[in-house]
Amino acid sequence: MFENIGIFRVASGMISHATAQQKVTALNISNAETPGYTAKTLKNFDISDRAPREMAMRSSRQGHLSSFTTLPSQGARTLDTKAPVDLESELLTSAQIEGDHQRAVGIYRSTLGILRSSLGKM
Repeated sequence: MFENIGIFRVASGMISHATAQQKVTALNISNAETPGYTAKTLKNFDISDRAPREMAMRSSRQGHLSSFTTLPSQGARTLDTKAPVDLESELLTSAQIEGDHQRAVGIYRSTLGILRSSLGKM
């Protein structure tokens, strides 16, 4: 039922992406001392991949929404050492991913609460 509602699809996609990115970060940390191992990453979550067409932003005049840009993915960073994984960076990334996951769960819960109250169910 909820998979047909756009915001639930986006929130689920955000949760899935955060989970996958956390797995990649854990793999990087666990292989930090492996000779020749280079850090891996996923491309940034793109809401346009999950949002239905009717939810896409539309501009009504030239220059409208022109200030909104997407940031390019930083990609994998490797160092010229025996352990190319930067542990400090990976730990910070892990904390950021946790925040992204919590935000997605919050969006999901809030939307579910709005839907419940609109149906008269608390």
